[in-house]
Amino acid sequence: MAMVDDGIIIMVIGMLGVFSFLIVMVLSMSSMSGYILKTFPETNQALPRTSGRGDAEIAVAIAAAYTQNRRR
Repeated sequence: MAMVDDGIIIMVIGMLGVFSFLIVMVLSMSSMSGYILKTFPETNQALPRTSGRGDAEIAVAIAAAYTQNRRR
């Protein structure tokens, strides 16, 4: 029975080691994330507007490819 007790103790020590490592990792990731966001704030830049012409050309190309594929 002593070997089972030793195995359980080793298992608990290993699980506590992994759990403590994960806690430290989560805390360090959270603190680093906060630091990075304060140091380098996100900038929202307006995207340039594109004309609808490009969308129409893409739709025509898709329709042509679809029609050509259906003929085969």
